[in-house]
Amino acid sequence: MRKKIFSAALVSVMAISLLAGCGKKTEPAPEPAAEEASVEEPAPEPAQEASTQEASVIQEARPTSLDDAIGLAVFTYNDEYFDQGEVAGEGHILLDKEGDDKGEQTCYILSTYGRYEFQDGNFVCCAGNGVIPCVVKLELNEEGEYNYVSLEPAADGGDFVDWIKKNIPEKYWSRCITIEDEDRSELDKMQNAYAEEYLATIGREDAEVGDYGDYEHELLTDVGVKEDISNAMLDVQSGDSFENKCPFWLGEREVIEKDVRYIYKTDYDKKKAQIIFSKTEYDTGDEVEKSIYSAKTGEKVE
Repeated sequence: MRKKIFSAALVSVMAISLLAGCGKKTEPAPEPAAEEASVEEPAPEPAQEASTQEASVIQEARPTSLDDAIGLAVFTYNDEYFDQGEVAGEGHILLDKEGDDKGEQTCYILSTYGRYEFQDGNFVCCAGNGVIPCVVKLELNEEGEYNYVSLEPAADGGDFVDWIKKNIPEKYWSRCITIEDEDRSELDKMQNAYAEEYLATIGREDAEVGDYGDYEHELLTDVGVKEDISNAMLDVQSGDSFENKCPFWLGEREVIEKDVRYIYKTDYDKKKAQIIFSKTEYDTGDEVEKSIYSAKTGEKVE
């Protein structure tokens, strides 16, 4: 059951997240279109293929499974705050649920959300959040479809414990305040599964899925560049030029722009004492942009 749910959810996530990775956001399906999913009359034969594709999107916007509905709620909420990377993943554990079989339902969950991009050949979670207790409200209509109402994450900082005690049933306080390793591991596995499925769809299953901290990153200071010059390069990368998308470590990351995949790279030529930023088209290897800075003065060479 989980695999079937996961595959259906990925279609929606890819539709949202691939656009988000290009700096765009996709809004939920319009209300009138969602209602079309309940129409039982078959589509005319010539338009059958298009009708089937549209229905699959509508069905995902109005899940009939509680697990699907919670997952979509996590995506809907977090997609408003994160748009990095080329695909998103989520994990959730349902602690408890309140409400009637029809009407509004309140779900108490532990959730994670992350977005992924290629870094040095690995598929790395580049943005998102850790394990967060949340309250999700859904509405189940007469057709058995769940509509997203709201998601409220736990408060940050000093208000965290008070929020838990105010919004989560008491028997789950301890589990929410101190996240257990077992819960964290399960949520990470769920979230990473989206990334692994996505890699399979683009034929890059060999890429390793992980977090930034799972890999070593060589910095300019590690190869002998003085700290003030390294900091100067961070200033260069804080602007609006292409260097902004180059990694702050010595390595490369991939970015999809207008359906074209590019490699942004930061390199160091020790012999020439130069720091090199470059942008190359992934498929053709054509260099699009390049800039070189002196590792001794921090001034731009070319």
